Amino acid sequence: MKVKLQGVRYRLPNFSLGPIDMDVEPGKIYVVMGKNGSGKSTTLKLIHGDIRPSEGTVLVDGVDASKIGFIQLAKKIAFVWQEIYNPLSFTVKDVMNVSGYSRDADEDDIFKALSVLGIERFIDRDFNLLSGGEKRLVTIAAALYQDSEIIIMDEPTNFLDIDNQILVYNLIRDLRNSGKTLILTLHDIDAIHNISDYVLILKDGMEVAKGPTRETLNVQNLRKAFNVPFYTYDTVNGKSFVGAMK
Repeated sequence: MKVKLQGVRYRLPNFSLGPIDMDVEPGKIYVVMGKNGSGKSTTLKLIHGDIRPSEGTVLVDGVDASKIGFIQLAKKIAFVWQEIYNPLSFTVKDVMNVSGYSRDADEDDIFKALSVLGIERFIDRDFNLLSGGEKRLVTIAAALYQDSEIIIMDEPTNFLDIDNQILVYNLIRDLRNSGKTLILTLHDIDAIHNISDYVLILKDGMEVAKGPTRETLNVQNLRKAFNVPFYTYDTVNGKSFVGAMK
C-alpha cells in the first residue's frame, strides 16, 4: 500500500503548509521533522484524511484519503495521536476494543498487543488512572491491535522514560521489518538518523529537504530548519547530532 502527496497545500488564516510532494513506499519508515509549528502534525492529519488539502491530493493506494470511509480507512491506517484523550470510565480493554472497531474483536490479540509493550497487566485498569507514559504505551498497543498496513505516529515517545523510548524505537524497526509502513514525527534527531529510511524536513510550512535519511539528514539542512549550527560525532550507535550553543 502506497501513500502519495501531490502538490498538497493547506491554508489557515495564520498558517500555510506546502506545497508538499512525497511518495511513501510500502515497508519503509518515513519521518516528518522540523520545529514546533512547522506543519508536521498537519501533514500527518492530511495523510489520514482528517483534514482536506486546500490544493493538491493525498492518495492512499490510489484513492483520495478524504473520500475513504471510516471503517475502510481504519483497515488501511492506524493513527497514534500526539494528544492523549481521556474517555469516560474506559478500561484499557475498552480503549483497545474501540481502536479495533474495524476488525473482529479478539481478546487474545488485545492481550498480545499489550504484551508487546510490556503492559498486559493493565488490561482491566481504568485508562484515566494511568500515568502519561502508561497511556502512551496503551495508545501504541491499540494501533498494533488495529493491525493496519500503515501506522502513523505523532511523537510516539512523548511522556516516555528512556527505557520505553528505546522499546518503542525497536518496535518501530520490527514493524518495518514485518512489512508495515510507518509515518512518524519525531524530535530526537539521533533516533531519526538511526531508524528512518526517509525524511521530510519542514520549516514554517515549507519543505527544506526530503529524501533518503543518510543523504538528507545533515548539518546543512538541520541548520536551515532549526536556525542553529550543528555538528556531528561518531558513537557506538552511529552518528550523533548536536546543536551548537553560542
